Amino acid sequence: MHDTQQWITDGGIETALVDRLGQDLPEFAAFVLLDSAEGRRALREYYAPFVDLADAAGLPIVLDTPTWRANPDWGALLGADDAHLERINEDAAAFVREVADELAPDAEVVVNGCVGPRYDEFEAEQRMTAEEAQSYHAPQIAALAAAGADRITAVTALDAAEGIGVARAAMALRVPAYVSFTVGADGRLADGSSIAEAIAVSDAATGGGIEAYLVNCAHPSEVAAGLGDGSAALSRITGFRLNAARDGDDGAGDEPGDFAAGVLALRDLAPNARVFGGCCGTDAPHIDALAGLLRGAPASSR
Repeated sequence: MHDTQQWITDGGIETALVDRLGQDLPEFAAFVLLDSAEGRRALREYYAPFVDLADAAGLPIVLDTPTWRANPDWGALLGADDAHLERINEDAAAFVREVADELAPDAEVVVNGCVGPRYDEFEAEQRMTAEEAQSYHAPQIAALAAAGADRITAVTALDAAEGIGVARAAMALRVPAYVSFTVGADGRLADGSSIAEAIAVSDAATGGGIEAYLVNCAHPSEVAAGLGDGSAALSRITGFRLNAARDGDDGAGDEPGDFAAGVLALRDLAPNARVFGGCCGTDAPHIDALAGLLRGAPASSR
């Protein structure tokens, strides 16, 4: 990525597939759609408006693979063994690339290999060391890399250790590694650490090998609460993929214009951020609103 280039991403794939496209996602797993022609059509319909608006706006875009759940524990719940998961992860990266090339062959697209957490909740007895996380996530990362994913991101990381493990597995394959933390209503990670503390620990453990950090799956106001300490570590944050609603709130959440303004306001706290997109409850209108503001926004000063 160019240091000063502004980027958009796609939105909240699982919620958009359910709400816009009427898909049933067992265990909130989008990867199951790759196993049927109907599911693949739905995935194409999900990605299409994001690719189209990026092309029309002249903005580069990061597209996540539909693989947030495509790891061994979640796969087992869905009847997917190791061989099935290897095929699915490879297929996912190739599929996203094919859709982007078909719809907008001249657009600048990064295919991001999305690696979700092993567990949704933070429980001390379930947490992995960085070494355990590296071993656990390595097969998924290898499959995504083999199919040509441009980079790997630990998405919705609950603590530094799992992000470190994912990053190390990607780095071992010489694939750019990113870590995207999630925070609660208090702006802190599930283990109680601040965003800045998690970044510092992760950088120390990887020798600075992680390309950059993001925050996802939280409302802009919750992220703002976690960025207020002014730590130098926050300069390592280069993006946000956020929710339209606050933690625990029902309903659609912020309207697209309010959402976009809230996301871009975070640049005051993380001035090197240049990648902006959505997570739960967001869809093409939210990203369109972001693109509209970015077209008139000054480039990052990084």
